[in-house]
Amino acid sequence: MENKVSKINKSIEKWEIEIKSRSLLEAIDESSIDFDNTSQGIEVLAFAAAIRALGLSNRDLQPRKLSNYIRSGYLQIQIICSIILFQFKGDAGVSRDDLYDSVCDVFPATTFANFRKILSTGVESEIFIREKDPDDSRRTQYRISEEMIGPLTDYFTKTLEGFDQLFRNVFQDVLDEDEINILEAYLTGRKKKDTQNLS
Repeated sequence: MENKVSKINKSIEKWEIEIKSRSLLEAIDESSIDFDNTSQGIEVLAFAAAIRALGLSNRDLQPRKLSNYIRSGYLQIQIICSIILFQFKGDAGVSRDDLYDSVCDVFPATTFANFRKILSTGVESEIFIREKDPDDSRRTQYRISEEMIGPLTDYFTKTLEGFDQLFRNVFQDVLDEDEINILEAYLTGRKKKDTQNLS
């Protein structure tokens, strides 16, 4: 696992910034996203990082055909989360090439044509804002629409809200309470085990 993480870090060296470490509040305050409050910033950052980590965690799964099929539905949310994470660095936006490289870290088999199509749909839907790069008028950059931050926060919150009850509802009238508890304990145990292996 440690070797895998090292390779990922090496592939995104160009993302490095001069400020090596900041507090969470500083990162939210210095990001180029105008949050309503700190809680909203924490919510969005936590979910964006979790989605990217989830994608990176299965990037080497085999067989590739099955893995790509399972992961294909996550491309749109990965684009959103990548843009958010670039803006959390303080960048005003991200170029299309850097954004594509970021997505390919998670989904190596993503074609540029498919990526461009989904990105364009996001611009047309006003999820993303496309504008000229202030440092290079020949290039464009993408950022999250300010009007989307509220709906995104609601989406991220509701995705996690009530997970425990929803998990149980899946097995309603199929398994009894004790059996469902075994399944929940398994998930919790796997997470603790993975955490211990990383330490």
